[in-house]
Amino acid sequence: MSSEDGTANAMNADPERLREDLDQIKEAMGIQERYPAAFQLWLLYATLGVFASLGSQAVITFELSPWGHWLSWGGFYVIGAVYARVRLDSYDRTTSERRPSIRMQGAGIVGLLLAVFVAIAPLQGDQTTVFGLIVIAVGAFYIVQAASLRAYPIRDRDRYAFYVGGVWMLAYGAAMPNIGVLQEWGYAGFGILFAIHGIASYVFLAR
Repeated sequence: MSSEDGTANAMNADPERLREDLDQIKEAMGIQERYPAAFQLWLLYATLGVFASLGSQAVITFELSPWGHWLSWGGFYVIGAVYARVRLDSYDRTTSERRPSIRMQGAGIVGLLLAVFVAIAPLQGDQTTVFGLIVIAVGAFYIVQAASLRAYPIRDRDRYAFYVGGVWMLAYGAAMPNIGVLQEWGYAGFGILFAIHGIASYVFLAR
């Protein structure tokens, strides 16, 4: 076949078929390959989650104000959000196609949590319940994010890591107010589990 024939065939190829083939190739890639900076968030959030949980544990151990939970987790969220803003500016604009905004979903979860916190203000003395709600909100965000990532060309197993995290966080948050040992040490325990999940996901998905 001459080079002219090859050029003609390429020009006559179905653009829609070529687009589908390209999408299949992209879907075989993970977050690490497509969004290297985003993949680092597994380790960043694992680290920040430990510090935030230890801050909440200190609130209980030293009988500090319940607002200490919000200072710890608010700082955790802000640092992560700033990093994402600086390093992942194009994350929601990978192509010209309209995709779900991960940032707006995160902001929505935070807004929901703040609204719930105001609504249950009379119950602030029950710090275990407050922290359990924080954990539940984080778990809900993981599940929402996993579902939204279907719109992005990445592997399914990258999404499954978020689903797994969301499910165990929902269960953990619901269990905290009802299990004695978690009422006392569940704050630090959550930080440890959160870090293990983040590091394990990073190692597993990097392969």
